[in-house]
Amino acid sequence: MKLKYYGTAAYEGFPALFCACDACKRARAAGGRNIRSRSQALINDELLIDFPADTAMRFLYGDLPLPELRHCLITHKHSDHFYPMDVVARCPVFAYPETEDPMHFYLPENCEKELALRLSEQPDGGRVKLHTVKPFDVFNVAGIYTVTALPAHHSAEAVFYMIEDGEKRILYAHDTGSFLPEAQEFFKKEKPHFDFVSYDCTYGLDDNGSHHMGFPVVLRMDEMLRECGCVDSKTVRYINHFSHNGKVTYDEMVPIAKKHGIGVAYDGLTVRI
Repeated sequence: MKLKYYGTAAYEGFPALFCACDACKRARAAGGRNIRSRSQALINDELLIDFPADTAMRFLYGDLPLPELRHCLITHKHSDHFYPMDVVARCPVFAYPETEDPMHFYLPENCEKELALRLSEQPDGGRVKLHTVKPFDVFNVAGIYTVTALPAHHSAEAVFYMIEDGEKRILYAHDTGSFLPEAQEFFKKEKPHFDFVSYDCTYGLDDNGSHHMGFPVVLRMDEMLRECGCVDSKTVRYINHFSHNGKVTYDEMVPIAKKHGIGVAYDGLTVRI
């Protein structure tokens, strides 16, 4: 499997919009991998995870193959992960796809209702098909991927995803704080082995596991998964989804995470699993 991080920041980006805090100043001065846009990832050039407003710029100025994509997983309703106004751009008049095949969105019920309302006003429903997802649902995507939705410690109806293709299995754990008891029970009971894990690290080095994680919480969740047999020495692990409120830039985070064998995601990073 291949996963590309198109964006690796929280809602406000990093440096944050309108912000002149010390962390944003350091990131801006350092440039390069310290500059982060809103979180989004793509698996095997065909399965998109989340649809923020920055999606449009990744298509215009990057290599996001948006016209060819047919499947997108949505984690939750916050606008840095779900920007339904731009999904409408797939509707007739705004876009002329090569085929009439719909794009499938798999999303929590509160997201589904909002997007369904917007699409109901468009011809042909915008060539979009919606699939409601609830915690612990297991479903197939594109006849290739088995996806399990897990309850996130974040916002109403938020989920994160376990994705497998028959050979490899990944855990994309954004946005969530320390894993909820029911999610931990799932790991302890099912013991899925992960080839790759991407952890939320919004709070930087803070020991905070409420709604997002800081790095000390990441280490505790990583140890919990290790004790369950879900991760081992062969598991590739990264941290992602950073905020200036965590007060740590990419350059500052890399040596700290490296001591624990964990990589630090940046915009444009491709990981082959």
